[in-house]
Amino acid sequence: MQYQYDIFQELDHIIKADKIPNAFLFTGDEHSGRKEAAFFLAKGCNCLGKGELPCNNCQSCRKIDRKTHPDIIKIELGEGKKIIPISGIRNINVILASRPNEARHRMVLIDEAHAMNHQAQNALLKMIEEPPQSTFFVLLAKEGHGLLATINSRCRKFRFTSLSCKLIAERLISEFNIEPEIAHIVSETVGPSYEKNLVCLNLKNDEDNNWLKKRQWLLQTVTELMMTRPSSKIILLSQTLNNAPDFLADGLAILRSFFRDITMFGLYPEKIVNRDFFNSFSDISRQFSRKQCLKYLEWFFETEKKIESNCSPKLTLEAFFLNVTGNREEKIYG
Repeated sequence: MQYQYDIFQELDHIIKADKIPNAFLFTGDEHSGRKEAAFFLAKGCNCLGKGELPCNNCQSCRKIDRKTHPDIIKIELGEGKKIIPISGIRNINVILASRPNEARHRMVLIDEAHAMNHQAQNALLKMIEEPPQSTFFVLLAKEGHGLLATINSRCRKFRFTSLSCKLIAERLISEFNIEPEIAHIVSETVGPSYEKNLVCLNLKNDEDNNWLKKRQWLLQTVTELMMTRPSSKIILLSQTLNNAPDFLADGLAILRSFFRDITMFGLYPEKIVNRDFFNSFSDISRQFSRKQCLKYLEWFFETEKKIESNCSPKLTLEAFFLNVTGNREEKIYG
């Protein structure tokens, strides 16, 4: 897996040496590849194939992929819960008291391990210190400091770095067949949060949030404001964003990418994010100097700060757009 290549290489060495530690601690963001690494480890040390491990084709690998393997045990937060209680750890004692059903190395995967309360962690510590036969533990956590120092010291630790926007785009293309241009635009606009990218592309659940349509509308409207300066639409645009609090943060991120692009276009047109608005940026660059565009970006950053400080989004955005379109002689910024 290229986005955490060094970690997967090290896990591959562990699998080939067939010396599996009692416990692993994988820390990092939820979509940084830590869960994939856990199942890669489980498949590799139980693979029935020959040659490269895991083969991803044998009965054991297929069962693990389908989440039907009887010796892959998962503990996670219950729906709506914030804590993994001691009962969640004790419940696996009955399973671990007997030999694995068919695996050479049984895996106990604890997702969001930092959510275990103190009693649960102490119960787990005893298991890690004296693990059941042919069993290893994998703890997934955002940070290791949420766990007891005694647990930390007994785990083989791997830190999974956050994915870059480029790698997120590559995953969207390879895993979901998203068009490269769309993957680039969304990942660069939303930033390095894989989960947020999935939500914006309606890949996280069945709810359609129309992020792409809203983005198209917003950029077209702002382009029209800059080129034709219809002051009547400024109030409408500000009011629309103000009345959509669930979209406001996304809208600001989209606007940020837009005003960044107009500053970049004159020098590095190939580096813009919103490639589908290339012709619009070309028109804007002919009408506005780069110095003006840099000033607009500076004003936008100030606008964001004001909104973050609980200033009225409607009034703050209205003032910003009036400044940008030159519909106010006395500028509020600068």
